[in-house]
Amino acid sequence: MNFIMQQLINQKINSISKEEFLQLAEKQGYPLTSQQADSVLRILRQQTINVGNKKQVEAIINQLTNETDSYVSSTVSQLFQKYNHML
Repeated sequence: MNFIMQQLINQKINSISKEEFLQLAEKQGYPLTSQQADSVLRILRQQTINVGNKKQVEAIINQLTNETDSYVSSTVSQLFQKYNHML
């Protein structure tokens, strides 16, 4: 696991703005509404995210599945997976 890259990704996830999140999702081919982005960021901001902690990432995806719709949780899961190779 590349520690420096993991720290950079953690920092970005923990500080991402709604506009940046919407742009990232759209750039990766996962358009989200403003309300969906708000829901995701509300959940992400409940704790400090460590993408190297697989249990935490799984818990976040499960929470998204329970509190949003399946499209949103699937989108976030796929975004996490796209950057997993950097860790």
